[in-house]
Amino acid sequence: MYTIQQLAQLAGVSTRTLRYYDQIGLLKAPRDTNGYRLYGETEVDRLQEICFLRLFELKLDQIQQIIQQPAATRMQALRQQRTKIVHEQARLARLLQTLDQVLDTEKGVTTMTDQEKFAAFKAEQVATNENNYGKEIRAKYGEEAVAQSNQRYLNLTAAEMGAMERIDAELMVTLAEVIASQQLNSPAARRVFTRHKKWLSYSWSTYSAAAHRGLGEMYINDPRFAKYYNEGAHSPEAANWLNRIIQQYAHD
Repeated sequence: MYTIQQLAQLAGVSTRTLRYYDQIGLLKAPRDTNGYRLYGETEVDRLQEICFLRLFELKLDQIQQIIQQPAATRMQALRQQRTKIVHEQARLARLLQTLDQVLDTEKGVTTMTDQEKFAAFKAEQVATNENNYGKEIRAKYGEEAVAQSNQRYLNLTAAEMGAMERIDAELMVTLAEVIASQQLNSPAARRVFTRHKKWLSYSWSTYSAAAHRGLGEMYINDPRFAKYYNEGAHSPEAANWLNRIIQQYAHD
């Protein structure tokens, strides 16, 4: 058994933190006959789990929800965090490799192809997308489709990357025009659809109208997607209008 001072020293947290965890029910401590907190193996294991989850920047109420779940659910949450760490480790390794290549190039030891110069940055974008939306897009499209899409994006040339960015910028401008006109059946709306379909072609190996419509629905159901288009087209209606356009024109 540990006193509150002993456990605080062992775990590297303050006694104030442990008292607060007890107060909010996150880590309740049994009391001895004098009313002092005593922590046993169960509480030590629980604190370890809390400390792990805190490292992943989860809020205390989120942690409380997780640790109240059955053991299998808690382990799944930890496995998900492990996957994120593995992705972050791979991301940093790619950046370090590119930095070393840049340094060697500057010293004249080696040269870099244009593809190599941007490989790490594309990988960074894929990693960010995985972190933000990986769970949702895998649930909707499956592991194989997402893996193929990621690989296709990583293989893009610098020219293709530039074209993709230009199409996205043009789409935002035209989408704003459609919102201003409030006309779904219009040349501008069709241009939005055509550009969005073209934009998808850079990462989708095979186009599917059904998948396109599903993506449109995700834009309005997920606030993160909605925010991207609402900010890009400078309108709180942008994601909704883009979805309406996709549903109108995406047909095999």
